[in-house]
Amino acid sequence: MRHSSRRLICLAFLFFVLSAIPARAGDAPWVEVRSEHFTVITDAGEKNGRRVADRFEQMRTIFGLLFGRTKINQPVPLEIIAFRNTKEIRQYSSMFKGKVVEVAGFFQQGEDKDFIAVDMSQEDNWRTVFHEYAHVLLNSNYQRTAPWFDEGFAEFFSSTKVSPGEIEVGPSVPDADFLMQGNRLHLLELFQVQHHSETYNVTGERREMFYVQSWLVVHYLLDTGRMRETAKYFLLTNEQKMPVAEAVQSAYGVSPAELEKTILNYLRAGKLTVLRYTGKDQIALTYNATARPLDQLEVRAQLADLHLHSQDYGALAMKEFEEVLREDPKQVEAQRGLGYAYLRNQELDKAGEHFRAAAKLGSKDARVYYYSAVLLQRTGSRMTSPEFAENLQRAIELDPQYADAYALLGTSLMNSGDVAGGEENMRRAIELSPRNEFYFLNYAAALLNQQKVDEAQTLLASVANSSNPQAAERAKDMLQRIEQYKTMATLRDKTDGFTVRPREATGRTAASQGAMEDAKVAEPTPEPTPKPNPGPVRTPSAVKYLTGTLVGVDCSSPPLAMLSVTSGGQTWRMKVPDSDHVIVIGADKFSCSWGKKKVALNYRPTGTAEGNVVSLEIQ
Repeated sequence: MRHSSRRLICLAFLFFVLSAIPARAGDAPWVEVRSEHFTVITDAGEKNGRRVADRFEQMRTIFGLLFGRTKINQPVPLEIIAFRNTKEIRQYSSMFKGKVVEVAGFFQQGEDKDFIAVDMSQEDNWRTVFHEYAHVLLNSNYQRTAPWFDEGFAEFFSSTKVSPGEIEVGPSVPDADFLMQGNRLHLLELFQVQHHSETYNVTGERREMFYVQSWLVVHYLLDTGRMRETAKYFLLTNEQKMPVAEAVQSAYGVSPAELEKTILNYLRAGKLTVLRYTGKDQIALTYNATARPLDQLEVRAQLADLHLHSQDYGALAMKEFEEVLREDPKQVEAQRGLGYAYLRNQELDKAGEHFRAAAKLGSKDARVYYYSAVLLQRTGSRMTSPEFAENLQRAIELDPQYADAYALLGTSLMNSGDVAGGEENMRRAIELSPRNEFYFLNYAAALLNQQKVDEAQTLLASVANSSNPQAAERAKDMLQRIEQYKTMATLRDKTDGFTVRPREATGRTAASQGAMEDAKVAEPTPEPTPKPNPGPVRTPSAVKYLTGTLVGVDCSSPPLAMLSVTSGGQTWRMKVPDSDHVIVIGADKFSCSWGKKKVALNYRPTGTAEGNVVSLEIQ
């Protein structure tokens, strides 16, 4: 993420001495505006609150249009705080050498909640905010890619301009002229940059060139409709570990040098397309929203929560929560916030006390019940206890997109003997957060418990190539153990040792916040797991990739389903062994009524124009 040396992402870099204590709420009335997908709290007036909600709804819709999706995941809630002036937002901005960084807007990522803060008195308060919001959308809705794609799309997305009656998508970014002046990276170099690369991390001309070239490449791919080829490219590089040059040739049909020349000609010829949407097109310019006034204690609790999620204000946030609760012990937001603060500090008894208080007050926050289940797990309670499952089911009821709750419930069900139920919930977690590799590890364990070794190996091979060393190490260990079992021709009773403890928050690292520990591999759980006794394990064929049009689905022999897919003038017969449990991206679940839909399949060949589907994406 650009400018991300800290968790707080800033738009400007002017420094001021901190001269004011944190605002309790200001002297202007605060209002909460809720649209279908966003919550905005602001003291800049209801009209401005609605305008902010509209802007985010528009950007969310644009993301769906660019990727051809009507359903967009949001597994972590996002709260937007619109401050009416610079003085107020400064009191929540990051610190640098004892001074406050003045910002026009920032994005703050958290384990339980994300925040975006904007200064409504500043005109340019969106670009970096939307750059970071693009990363949130990609992480929850698109397969693992590479830094050039993620940063290029974030730059493309953040350059969107909204004016009365019209939205422009794809205008040039401010640094576009840099492409004609600096020393460009060759496309092969650009595609080989990783998160640990010097080019990505060291400020300078090369890093700036990386961002602007990434923007150009993604602009070209989106504009020329080459996203299917791009999906194939990432399958080849990330899952099959094909060298970059070979993957470019295979996916795009040209060499890296030829693709680079085509993209530069696209720029020089002035062919960059700017998409324009008005109210007459497929995007709304205003959205339905409701508004309500906030009382002072509620505002103070919300602002304390923002402080809690900053590296610089954690201790202050706890005092702010405590002050609110001294005035009103029934303030549910403060009970929940203080409970999470104690959980981050590993004070489990106090955390449980406040989460129970929030639940007793009737909290509608799914995190209250999820973290209550986490506390039961961490204080030695069996994951199969009724209270544990009830908390997780309540969390999912309140937030049907809560990926962590599905993942933890899946592990619980698997340990209690409901392997199919465990697999279903783990699969749902993956659908909601497709880049969380720890979810894939747990899902692979569930597949092994059901003797689905081929599918498990496919998932593990992908994670083994991860840039996350912890996940990669565990995946390699599991693959090595499978190979050992192959020599014995049985998995016997070792599958219970594969279970990986899910992230106790999300797939994100909490270390920088002093929060809960990063994901680690759990010791084998004491609960008994079914002991399958499969026959000899076959070496699976390589997974391949196919895009085409789904023209028919035959579900006459459930749970088996047969797909008819046309691609390249040929009709493929693709078998889905278990339609109830196949990984589906881009839809809520597998449907026997699909027809004439663009699809992308990962599959294992079984014959000429035939294969077994590992996963499918509705495009």
